[in-house]
Parts: sequence; C-alpha cells; structure tokens
Amino acid sequence: MDQSLRLKGKVAIITGASSGIGRATSLLFAREGATVVASSNRPEELAALEREAAALAGPLVVIEADVTSEEQVARLVRTAAERFGGLDILVNNAGIVSFGTVTETSLEDWQRLVDVNLRGVFLCSKYAVPELRRRGGGAIVNVSSINGIRGNHRLAAYAATKGGVVALTYAMAIDHAAEGIRVNCVCPATIEDTGQAALAWELAEDKQAWRRYLLEKHPLGRLGRSEEVARAILFLASEESSFLTGVALPVDGGRSIR
Repeated sequence: MDQSLRLKGKVAIITGASSGIGRATSLLFAREGATVVASSNRPEELAALEREAAALAGPLVVIEADVTSEEQVARLVRTAAERFGGLDILVNNAGIVSFGTVTETSLEDWQRLVDVNLRGVFLCSKYAVPELRRRGGGAIVNVSSINGIRGNHRLAAYAATKGGVVALTYAMAIDHAAEGIRVNCVCPATIEDTGQAALAWELAEDKQAWRRYLLEKHPLGRLGRSEEVARAILFLASEESSFLTGVALPVDGGRSIR
C-alpha cells in the first residue's frame, strides 16, 4: 500500500485540537493530506495551530466549539460537512482531568468530567454518524486512557469517564459495523507534553520522586509524546486498519502489562 498522503481526500473533525494529542493529530492528519476541521474552546491556541498548518499538504480550518453543548456540536459537524462535502473521520479527543478519590471528588468536579469526557464523545458521535453513513462509512477514533482499562491512584472520576469511553467505543462498534463505520479507541499512558501531565507535575509535592514513580510504571523507561499517540490514531483512522473495529489500543510504553 502506498503510504504517501494516507488521508488524501478525507475530511476529519478533531476535537480538543488546540494542544497536546489533539494538536499533534491535527498536524499529522494535515500532513497526510486530510482536510482537517480542528476544534476546541480555546480560540487563541486554535489560531496558532491554523498558522502552523498553513504550509501542510491538507487544508486545516478551525472552528471553536464546546463539546458539552449539543447546539455547538451540531453546528460543528454541520459546518464541516456542508463546507467540505461530507465527513469521513471523527477523532473524539477533547478531555479534562481531575485528581481525587471518590471521597475527595466534589459532585461539581464529577459532573464536569462526565460532561466533557463522556457526554462530549456521545454528542460528537451522535451528530457525526449520520454524516459518515452518507459517505458509505468512515472511522471514529476515541481517545480514552490507560486509566480507562486499569485503575490508578486518586483518579476516580477520570478513570470512570475514560472507562465509559471504552465501553461506548465497543457499543458503537457493534451498532455501526454494518454501515461500514469503524469505531476504535486509543488508551494512552502518561504523555508528557499534555495539559494533564503538566497539572500532575504542578500538584506533585516531590517532583523528582513523582517522575521516578512514573518512569518505573512504564517498562520502556520513559514517558510518551503526543506525536506517538497521533500516529496510533492515524493508523486507526486510515485504511491500514480496515479490518479493525471495537479495539481499545494501549499506547502506553508497556504500562498495561506491568
């Protein structure tokens, strides 16, 4: 298979595109020839992304949207499909983190994570699936977390929502397989150039001990980079994974086997 411009002619929506994994995925998809609709609720960072992508193979446009708002999600999907003639790929990447056990987590924080991490995936998929169906099929890639398939300390709400993303991935894969819509997810471990990692670092009392702890949890002996997760997302979104659906793919430096 010719691997040059693997997404040429494809239209992709990527949420949470202004930083970290979403930003890396947006740039990679554009390099691979896709028309990228990059979305987040951070307009200044989206503008910087648009400028950086100007010289890439595929066009990249930005649309500000809050994935917790049904009205804004519907507008995002409708605008992308109308402007570019349809939709082939959805990457549900928008997400946030909060640290705490169930007793430490406030109801407000719990609901905030459910709204962004799970409701956002539901809403974007709800409006994207009809557009993918009109194209005769397509791919949805959800960004979960290793914490969605394994427990971890003081991440009760985050793990619950990311576990919900994995379960939703499985359910959608079954529901839409006959329509040619493949639904998979990636489950990254600690990715050092993300907002979640930065927040964990900021909250750590003994930063060197925290970093040693993280490195010991990953058999490869290092943390991941957003670009590495983006390459896994590209694989699941492209025809290279044409016989894969309902997969939760750890991108974790071996953490899930330790």
